[in-house]
Amino acid sequence: MIARKNIVAVVVAALGIGAIATACAPAENADTITLGFTLEPVSLDISGTAGQAIPQVLLDNVYEGLVRVDDEGGIVPALAESYDVSDDGLTYNFALRDAKFHDGQPLVADDVVWSLSRMLDDKSTAVLPTQLAQFARVESVTADGSGRVQLTLSERDNDLLYNLTQRGGVIFKKDTANFATSANGTGPFVLAKWDKGSSITLERFDGYWGRRADTQTVVFRYFTDAAALSNALLAGDIDVMTTVQSPESLSAYETRDDLRVQSGSTNCEVTLGMNNSRAPFNDVRVRTAVRQALDKDALIDAAWAGYGTRIGSFVPPTDPWFEDLTDIAPYDPATARELLADAGVAPGTEVTLDVPPINYATNSSEFIAAALSEVGLSVEITPVSWEEWLDRVFTKADYDLTIVCHIERNDMAIYANPDYYFRFDNAEYQGLISSAASAADSDARNENLRKAARLLSEQSASDWLWLIPNLQVAARDVTGVPRNSVGDSYYAARLERV
Repeated sequence: MIARKNIVAVVVAALGIGAIATACAPAENADTITLGFTLEPVSLDISGTAGQAIPQVLLDNVYEGLVRVDDEGGIVPALAESYDVSDDGLTYNFALRDAKFHDGQPLVADDVVWSLSRMLDDKSTAVLPTQLAQFARVESVTADGSGRVQLTLSERDNDLLYNLTQRGGVIFKKDTANFATSANGTGPFVLAKWDKGSSITLERFDGYWGRRADTQTVVFRYFTDAAALSNALLAGDIDVMTTVQSPESLSAYETRDDLRVQSGSTNCEVTLGMNNSRAPFNDVRVRTAVRQALDKDALIDAAWAGYGTRIGSFVPPTDPWFEDLTDIAPYDPATARELLADAGVAPGTEVTLDVPPINYATNSSEFIAAALSEVGLSVEITPVSWEEWLDRVFTKADYDLTIVCHIERNDMAIYANPDYYFRFDNAEYQGLISSAASAADSDARNENLRKAARLLSEQSASDWLWLIPNLQVAARDVTGVPRNSVGDSYYAARLERV
């Protein structure tokens, strides 16, 4: 594992001169904070539509689950005031808080039973397959009549509490029908307005059960490219650039005393997906050749200005089962050529690289295409919209190669699903993931996951290009900016202008 830059958590630099020094003026409405993002949701259906942009704005802000992930990655109570787990790990009991939905109706146990029971219908098309798989060991969700909800499992599942913090664990009002364009949650913010193609506005929910949001209005504003996002921050049109899409531009912010650069942890593995069900990538030798054709250090420098950590499998170093596996498929173009020849891949074989409109992907594509051409693969780079990527690549697995960052925590189970867009189908891996989920203690769980990560790397199910740090730039008078990105939500309730 190699960290290419020593990323400073907060950069304080000298004041710029001229007009640029006053460009980041305070917002006209001091009780409104505007956040800049690059990917807008295609729908508000948090349980039925893929894409991290949906839970980013809605999870924990508008919708809540029984538990949630805090900024340090810990699992803490949310709509469940407390909970207990039986000694055999098969029964979870949750005591509900006195909370209410944004429409004024109280949260009752039937809402929880209805919401979580949606995850138990394995034939449902209204819920993402990934979420159905996460709750496959839950046999029933029942209420006892006293405001407590019980989940009964067929076998121990060490991932259940974490899964309850994610989109599959969101609690809706019973019989909710319109998920795509409206949201009636229990969170600290009400969904006020969605200007498609521009922004989503959240307003403080004064009837919230817990500590109210520190700011009245939070605007999630979307930009089509990194340059526009950066310019908006420098002009004072937004207060927080939630992701630095062009790390080479950090110097423009470091010379401003009205801005601060903030760095934290992520689970964001920039992944070169290879379609394991489609030739030539249905051959492990070809997949390994692709990995050995890429000089990751040079790629991180070229695509992300050196800000990143080289990893050898689908595990960030913050996970307790992490093992440095970067030596399994090291950079070695000569070996890559031999592997392709052994697999019967003729020089000049044409493959397509589908690239969504995200800077880490677009910045990487030319480097990857050039490196693969050096070992005998002719790569056609195909830019695709985010909507097309979700439909054709993610849902239908109609692709050869693609690039996307997987930011979800504890998500090794996606490789155990042969229908996931990687189309990786390995019984041994599936068994290790299953054993980890049902392990009797954390040591056994971690050991199974460690073995699974090694197998994943040995099979070259994908290539993992680098781990992205959570780089953000914020106006200096804005506090409460989440430092880490360890879950799917961008938690906005502690944002405040001081």
